Amino acid sequence: MAMLPCLAFAGITDYVVDFSTPGVDRYADGTIVADGECYALVWSPKGTVFSGFNADGTPVSPRDCVVLAAPLAQKGRCPSVIFQVPAEEYEMLKGGEWSVCLVDTRRANGVPAGAVDNMPLRVNRWGTVKSGVKLEPVEVSKMKAASSSTGGTRSSATATGATGGTRAGILSAVPDAVKQPQVTFIDVSGEDVVLTVADTVPYLSYTIVSGSEPGSLGKDRSADVVDGDDGVEIEIGTAKSDDRRFFKVTRAE
Repeated sequence: MAMLPCLAFAGITDYVVDFSTPGVDRYADGTIVADGECYALVWSPKGTVFSGFNADGTPVSPRDCVVLAAPLAQKGRCPSVIFQVPAEEYEMLKGGEWSVCLVDTRRANGVPAGAVDNMPLRVNRWGTVKSGVKLEPVEVSKMKAASSSTGGTRSSATATGATGGTRAGILSAVPDAVKQPQVTFIDVSGEDVVLTVADTVPYLSYTIVSGSEPGSLGKDRSADVVDGDDGVEIEIGTAKSDDRRFFKVTRAE
């Protein structure tokens, strides 16, 4: 399966999907999606709704399928994309429900992580196109005929959203296999408190909650947000103060 710059390379029995979003699309905090952010074309069995994403980019339900994920965002929207689905693969997906999702893949530095092999490298939050989704695979040979008979106009199956665009507001799920991060060392020798943390994963970002008592931990606005690193300990710091005496490492949302 691949995106095509030209339909001439598609097999005559293959199918294509043409999709886009009208924009302006946004992250959960209201900022406009960055150029190079990911959109995903997803599939779920007939009569069902896409179950959503795990943080590692896989679908929550094993019955669902991420057909395509790619860094497509330009100027706050997904431009028109033509995606080829080989006939034998489409045959397995025929009759299901197709949707387009905006995927927030940003690392702690705010830069989208992107996708590899049609899968997002990470998913912080996601959202589906809000209304009017219409995805209809069209046989390439029929599209060619339509193009020649209408002076180059191709058939279009466009994912259109409600006015105001799509928002990636749904928090992704953490896979069951992810370990609880472990604090291996606390350094209080400098101006900040620095926690050394093991058992993190690269598709999650981590931060600290803190408080004056173990039972009153809350959001720490001074705490760093740091991407996890598989097999390598990371360091997360926060400011010293009397009301920061107890700490816990948690996922940054």
